Amino acid sequence: MDFILEHKWIFLIVAEAVFWISVLTFLTLRYWFRLKKLSLVFFLLFIVNDMWIAAMGFMDYLNTGEFTRYQVIILIFLVYALTYGKTDFKRLDVFIQRKVAKWKGEPVPELTGPATLYGKAHARRERKSFSIHFLIFILVHIILFLLIGPSDFASQIESSEQLLNAWFSEKEAVFPFEHSDANNFSRIWTIILVIDAVVSLSYTFFPKSEKKSASTDS
Repeated sequence: MDFILEHKWIFLIVAEAVFWISVLTFLTLRYWFRLKKLSLVFFLLFIVNDMWIAAMGFMDYLNTGEFTRYQVIILIFLVYALTYGKTDFKRLDVFIQRKVAKWKGEPVPELTGPATLYGKAHARRERKSFSIHFLIFILVHIILFLLIGPSDFASQIESSEQLLNAWFSEKEAVFPFEHSDANNFSRIWTIILVIDAVVSLSYTFFPKSEKKSASTDS
């Protein structure tokens, strides 16, 4: 981990390159070569890469003990990925499908990008997206509990402060599983889930409003 932190900016640049390579490779294999199953490998790489970026930010926080510019950049990246990134990816997906069909001389599919929603409709879609994320989070943790088992430290917890400290402040997490790597994976994912919750649920209290076009006097 010390080597990673010493070269953290290089690792962040490499992760950003992996992000674009995995996205473009996924779309190329899926629509140009029709290798949908193989393309899923690069989609998984895309997800793992996002988790890795979040992990680097968290490791940097544990190492420095303070909020730094490096972590701010990673936080901006994660917030974008969980908000506009999802819509932009869908638009890119539609664009590539149409372009590939045109280049191959095939019928261009009648596809449109994701509809731009506002107000309650947009808030509802964001809540649904977060609910799916939360459900996957719970299911994966249930599976890990069954495979690994709960941490012995769980019986020693006497307060919420002690729980949070054990889960987030220690360099090697000892909760909730009896496996340090699984614990580190869990707390990184938890941070991403919390960010997703804050962003998604914020639209319920602060609805996205449609921008009104400026009118000119005739």
